[in-house]
Amino acid sequence: MAGDDRKLTYSERDRLRREGGGGRPKSGRARADEEKRSHAALQVADALFTDERGGAEGEALATAVRDAHGSAALPDACRAYFDALGAPTTAELASIFLDSGEKEMSVAVLDELLRQKEAENLELVGGLKRQIRLLSEDFDDDLASRAEDLLA
Repeated sequence: MAGDDRKLTYSERDRLRREGGGGRPKSGRARADEEKRSHAALQVADALFTDERGGAEGEALATAVRDAHGSAALPDACRAYFDALGAPTTAELASIFLDSGEKEMSVAVLDELLRQKEAENLELVGGLKRQIRLLSEDFDDDLASRAEDLLA
């Protein structure tokens, strides 16, 4: 109907609007924002139905890391998780890993965060953003350059 080069009647326009076929086309930014919100909602929904990475073992290792946060046992708990599952993919665990002070794991965590940022699956907020900002001023070039890339 709309492709036959004639003007639509008011009733046809109303019907198209009710059916979702009418209305203004969205701008590129509005579409991008909508896609970002949709992607974030899908990630939240997926998290509800999936276990911690690595199943029961992964959940136990993640719990051990959370429990060790703020103690001298943190580097060992992070190492056990890292050896079994690699760099964490959640912002919470990434933040805890950066607190461990272990360069190899911190570099791997920053690389994972960079991968997520490039895939537009990451939004740096709160404490994690502050940690990365501090790392961007670190004397270690490996850590500082990755942190700067994350903040850019």
